[in-house]
Amino acid sequence: MKYQNIKFKVLSFVFLFSICSTAFAQLDWVKTKSDKSKISFDLPEIPYVKNQELNGITSEVFSFRDAANIFGIVASDFSSLELDFSYADPTEYYNQLKEGSLLSSDTKLISEQSVSYKRMLGKEICYTMMLRNLEYTYFKRFFFKNHFIYQITIGGPTRMKRVLLDKKHIFFNSIEFE
Repeated sequence: MKYQNIKFKVLSFVFLFSICSTAFAQLDWVKTKSDKSKISFDLPEIPYVKNQELNGITSEVFSFRDAANIFGIVASDFSSLELDFSYADPTEYYNQLKEGSLLSSDTKLISEQSVSYKRMLGKEICYTMMLRNLEYTYFKRFFFKNHFIYQITIGGPTRMKRVLLDKKHIFFNSIEFE
């Protein structure tokens, strides 16, 4: 009985700590909405936004870095190529984007899974890489919607994985497609 009491108290503390750390991680996050890329999301502050074009494909790139993590969204518009992912199989595009994410020789794919958002199927990869003798973990999601490919990333030091996972949960769950 005494052991079960201690076990319950420890589990209660862990549960409360995880709730508090998630709530603390979300203090004052800012909503960003792009009519151009038809996406909205929350970040700890307003992101840096850059527009670029490559081979007729325009992309809107959102990025933000805080003390521990980096956040990024690349929304690429394929409408100039008349490509609509509602009617096309995105597997080839996904494989190329995944391979591009894992190019560095010290990058290791940890996991790959399907994810969904409101009946829309996407992919998520988790990978690690070494930067200046420190291991970093990244989570990257890929969604294919109408004329857009969305690449949504969060990463940070592996040694601070709890903070990374808390922010990942907040960031990924804040994303909405228009």
